Amino acid sequence: MKRLLALLLISLATSGAVRGVHADVMSLPVPLHTIYPKTPLRSEDFTFKEFEVNEVAQRTYLISLTQISQQLAGRALPAGRPVLLRALKRMADVRKGEQTTARYVAGGVEIQGVLVPEQDGVAGDILRAKNPETGVMLLAKVAADGTLSVGAP
Repeated sequence: MKRLLALLLISLATSGAVRGVHADVMSLPVPLHTIYPKTPLRSEDFTFKEFEVNEVAQRTYLISLTQISQQLAGRALPAGRPVLLRALKRMADVRKGEQTTARYVAGGVEIQGVLVPEQDGVAGDILRAKNPETGVMLLAKVAADGTLSVGAP
């Protein structure tokens, strides 16, 4: 991993000279300590360090702490190293096995109940959820407010 990062940084630094691509010196957020997978990201766990980066790196690495909102570490994030955006994972709006409010709305009538999702999900996901009272499985869409929507929207 260290070798890959060193090669990447070297290629970023030299790509401007070889291909005529402009590289800028930018302060990138880096973890103060190793952040382990599934850990929620907090701005106080980061500091800034200067790196020479080109346009490609600016699109593939974390460049602002605003990008960590609602994010988890998808893999270990080593201290002092730039963070690849693909190493981040969005926090689930609903969690597997946790009772979640569910709504069914049709014809102006709303029915509210509780379902238990079979998997983690983020807004827009359609997932299987079980009624804990009857054991019936339903398909439900995860809403942005962390509830489940069943049936017609």
